[in-house]
Amino acid sequence: MPNWLLQILAITLHCTLQPYHIFLQGRINMMNKTIEIQPEKINLTTKDKKLLILLQNNARESNASLARKVGVSRATIQERIQRLETAGVIQGYSVQINRQKIQRNVEAIVMLLADNKSYKETFDSLEQMPYVKTIYSHSGEWDWSLFVSAPTLDEFHLCISQVNELLGVKATVSYIVMKTRLDRSSEVKMDL
Repeated sequence: MPNWLLQILAITLHCTLQPYHIFLQGRINMMNKTIEIQPEKINLTTKDKKLLILLQNNARESNASLARKVGVSRATIQERIQRLETAGVIQGYSVQINRQKIQRNVEAIVMLLADNKSYKETFDSLEQMPYVKTIYSHSGEWDWSLFVSAPTLDEFHLCISQVNELLGVKATVSYIVMKTRLDRSSEVKMDL
């Protein structure tokens, strides 16, 4: 099947299933060919941005309170939140846990050097490991940095041993996190 026809089919399928594009994760596999689909960008108004900033600070704030702060009606706030959820801008709501109040996991930044011949397989294997919480790709001497969080030192050691045994892993270096001094990872900065 010609590429141009596959692209038309992908666009048609994308438009038909647009509300469900979150579940497609930007890929459609047709006749053993994977077509990447870029999610559409949404233009945020100043009020949308203000609403998102307020929700980032307190996702449990009432719609009435949000409406007062944004300067619109409660019904408009509900519609804006629904539109932002449908468009995939708001992907979910979460709880911020005070780590000082609970038993702390062993957390580490693990630098990883991968063999390019098995780059995808290595990533797929890492993605299946429950203690690997985040994987960053970057430039420089190392291919990836992983954020690993395990309940005990023994389980952390087991996880790192499993990482080192993966096909395509050339080397790792682990840095145990002693204290988190600043964490803005859940914050998205927006200019109003």
